[in-house]
Amino acid sequence: MKQRVYDILYRELVENYANSKGRTNTADFWLTISAISFAYGLITCIMGLASYIPYGYLYAVSLGGGILITLSILLCLPTIMLMARRLRDSNNDPMLIILLLVPILGWLALLYLLCKRTSPIQNRPDISNNDANIYNDEASVYKNEENVYNDATNTLQKQSVSGVFIMGLLVLGWLVNSAGSAMINHNLTVEETAYGNLEPSALTKKANRLLESETATTEARSVVSAYYENLGKEDYHGAYRQLSVREMERYGTFELWQQAVAKAQHPKVETIQLDYVSQDKEDDYTFNYTGFKVTFEKGQEPVLVRLYNAGKGWGIISIEDVEED
Repeated sequence: MKQRVYDILYRELVENYANSKGRTNTADFWLTISAISFAYGLITCIMGLASYIPYGYLYAVSLGGGILITLSILLCLPTIMLMARRLRDSNNDPMLIILLLVPILGWLALLYLLCKRTSPIQNRPDISNNDANIYNDEASVYKNEENVYNDATNTLQKQSVSGVFIMGLLVLGWLVNSAGSAMINHNLTVEETAYGNLEPSALTKKANRLLESETATTEARSVVSAYYENLGKEDYHGAYRQLSVREMERYGTFELWQQAVAKAQHPKVETIQLDYVSQDKEDDYTFNYTGFKVTFEKGQEPVLVRLYNAGKGWGIISIEDVEED
């Protein structure tokens, strides 16, 4: 069994990787497709398992994604040739593979054609009267070829792998792919939650590396937290100290800023989640930027708090409404 599977896959994907002229019977075609699906599913499942490694999510997804992309490029031409040979085997024009470009209806029609049983070689269609005699002489030759092909087809079908094995491999490929995708999605949610709360995660480490400090995001978040804690206690001097010089200058004086913020309600903060980080370099100066999405209790609309750091600590440069994606 193993040797037969290997021989079929080697013939279809390696020996005939660029051959669209031959024929591939139904069993060999679906065995090859099932093996490809299983390979994709196995790689995805390994990616999902590797994403559980501490701080390994980004590396697992990046490496696994690279492998999948490389595999897709390598199998693109052999798969197209395989489908062309299957269409010819059922006496359909290989150019019908263009149905792949037609969503839903085209895919269903192509699936039907790929599932059709092997058909014998048909006689050529009627040709012009001038060539009639030549065609009649060749008719017997084509009939003989048809018989030879039918005998060869029966032999190939006997040598092929059973339908139960093919279906089992296809289902197993779907199961491992689903399991791997579920694990990746689960760990993505975990990473996003940790990233938003600034708990240790691969994404937080990546943000800190960009800002060239292991504690950059934590320090910036503490400024946002202190700002709203002081507002809640009506400690306006304490809140004012969390602003950058740029924001202070926008209001002119502390009194004018206090008058502006005192008019607004300041419900208790519910969450402070990291939204973005970036960095700009101008001459000898490095400017780090970050933004936090702040949500509040009592249904108040969330805001985006933007901060920057030019080497003297983080300061709030603006507080804006959150734009919907």
